[in-house]
Amino acid sequence: MIARPPAAARIAVAALVLVAVVPGCSRIVVLHDPLTAPEHNDLGVAYEAQGRLDLAAREYRRALRLDPRFGRARLNLGNVEAATGRWARAEREYRRALLDLPGDPDPPNNLAVALVRGGRDLGEAEAHALRAVTLAAGRDSLYRATLDEVRAARLRRLPP
Repeated sequence: MIARPPAAARIAVAALVLVAVVPGCSRIVVLHDPLTAPEHNDLGVAYEAQGRLDLAAREYRRALRLDPRFGRARLNLGNVEAATGRWARAEREYRRALLDLPGDPDPPNNLAVALVRGGRDLGEAEAHALRAVTLAAGRDSLYRATLDEVRAARLRRLPP
């Protein structure tokens, strides 16, 4: 009778074979995303701070897939679109952020900027900038600067 190695030895050999063969022909598949929407958003903020806007946008979109009403991720995605000059896309994200962050001055402020820089309706831009100033109540210097930018753009568009 031939002696068989103990079970532990057979398992160890099988594991070694798998380790030797599998790396060249397999991929790790994650079936469950371990990060929450806020964690994806935070990762996006970190990528954005490093100037890696493509990765930041990917993380903001992942956050929004997990929580479509996560206004901060929507606002951040709009900021990435604006930073790359895609004003129509930024405008779309800011409009949706308005619904999810109704008391936050950032969505109307950023929408006003997108409307001005995208060459859109300056009357609407001014209304959003005024709303941002109102919502900011006392901490409004950034929002007043946007309102000034909108009003200057309106003056430039007036016929002589």
